Parts: sequence; structure tokens; C-alpha cells
Amino acid sequence: MKTEGVQILVKDVLATFSELYGEDIILEVFQKIEGDPELRRRYDSLSNDLSDDLTDDIINNWVGKYVKDQTGLNNLRVVSVTEKCRLVTSYTKLRR
Repeated sequence: MKTEGVQILVKDVLATFSELYGEDIILEVFQKIEGDPELRRRYDSLSNDLSDDLTDDIINNWVGKYVKDQTGLNNLRVVSVTEKCRLVTSYTKLRR
């Protein structure tokens, strides 16, 4: 599977949170990746390790998808990110 590294990264990051995920869990995952040097290195290496076809935007979309899948939450709405995280410009809020 081409995106297995993204899936594993998301699983590892989610393991650091309580399972009472809030609607901003996708943003929180990106913030955790951005703030942790080892997670950031893994994130940065995804496009190189997986394929030149996987740009940061595509990886970010897969991060969001895997967060949604692994938390069992549903889409609420897409919102813009304003100075909360440099990895993404928008994300989907989730709900139960």
C-alpha cells in the first residue's frame, strides 16, 4: 500500500492522545507532528520514501483521511487554519 507510512504515522500520533477526540483532532495531529522533531522527520520523509507522486498536499489529505478512519468520527465542515500550524492551510472538523 502506497500510503502505509502515512497510516502508521497517524496511528502513532493518535496513540499520544486520549480517545476522547475533539472536533479539531486533525489539526491537533498536524500540530503534534509539527512540534515533535522525530514525528516531523517522519512526516517530511514520507514524500521521499513513498513516491515522488505524493506531494505534501496529497500526504496531508491522507493524514486527514486516516485520522477520520482511525477515530471513527464523521466530517463536520472544512475550516481554514490561521497561524495555528504551518503544515496545512485548512482541515476538516470532525464529530461523532
